[in-house]
Amino acid sequence: MPAQNLLDLQENFDVFVFDIYGVIWDGKKVIAGYDEVMKQLVAVGKQVVIMSNSTALSVSQEQVYAGRGFIKGVHYHRLVTSGDVAEAHFAQDKRKLKFYQFGRPSKVLFAHSGYEELASPQEADFVYAGVPQTWEGDYWKDYLTMEPFVPELECLVKLSKTLVCANPDCRAFENQYDEPVVRQGSVAELYEKLGGKVIYFGKPYRNIYDFVFQKVKVPHNRMLMVGDTLETDIKGGRDYGMKTALTQTGIAVLKMKEAGETDLRKYAQKVGIIPDYII
Repeated sequence: MPAQNLLDLQENFDVFVFDIYGVIWDGKKVIAGYDEVMKQLVAVGKQVVIMSNSTALSVSQEQVYAGRGFIKGVHYHRLVTSGDVAEAHFAQDKRKLKFYQFGRPSKVLFAHSGYEELASPQEADFVYAGVPQTWEGDYWKDYLTMEPFVPELECLVKLSKTLVCANPDCRAFENQYDEPVVRQGSVAELYEKLGGKVIYFGKPYRNIYDFVFQKVKVPHNRMLMVGDTLETDIKGGRDYGMKTALTQTGIAVLKMKEAGETDLRKYAQKVGIIPDYII
C-alpha cells in the first residue's frame, strides 16, 4: 500500500492529533507542508491538537511555536505536553515529598507542588529525570549516548529511588548535532535495565490521553494520532483506541535505517507496532 496524503483522510476523522518533533518540527526547522495541512483541517471544522512529550509547559510552547508559524486558533486548537500532565499531578498531590533532580533540572513542574527539592538523593522520596545534559559553563550540552550518566544512575538504583520520567521519548533531534540526542526516555530505559523502578507521564501512557480527551465527546476511532515514533506516538494512539498515522520523517525512519531495513511498513511489522496509515 502506498503512502497516503493526510488530507485525503480528513473525512474519516473528527480529531487530528499531531506530535511535534519529527512531525511538524525537525529540531532545526519546520517540516514543510504541515503548517498548511493543519490550517486546512482547522478551516474545515476538524479539531486539531498538538500533543508533545516535552517537559516544557504548554503556555511556553504555544509562544515558541507561534514564533515558528503555528498559531493557536489558526493551525490548532490545543497544545498539551507531558509536562502539563506531570505538573498537574504534582500540584494535586498533597503529600510532602522530597525529591532530587537528575540531569538538567526543572523548576516549573514543581512550582505549585508541596514537594521539597534536595541537593542530594539520599533522603529523597523520588528522583526526577531531567534532560540528560551537563552544564558546560555557558550552555547545556547534549549527548548522543547515555554513557556519561551511567555511574550516577547506578548509584541511584543502589539507593532504591523511584525515578519519575515526564518525557518518555528516548531520542530527539536538536540543534547541537545532526543525529538525535538522548532524552529522558533513554534515562528511564537505562534505569529500568539497571533494576530501578520508573513512573512515566506522557505518550504512550494513558495518563496524557485521559488528560487531553476526558471532556471530548468523540469516539476514539474518530481520532487520528499522527506521529514519527512507533514506541510512543503509534503505540500510545493504538492503546487508546485511536487510529494512527506514521510519518516518513523522524525517529521511526532513522531506526529503520539503523536496523538495515528500507521499507517502513515492513519495519513496523517487525517491531510489532503497526500504524493504520503511512503518510
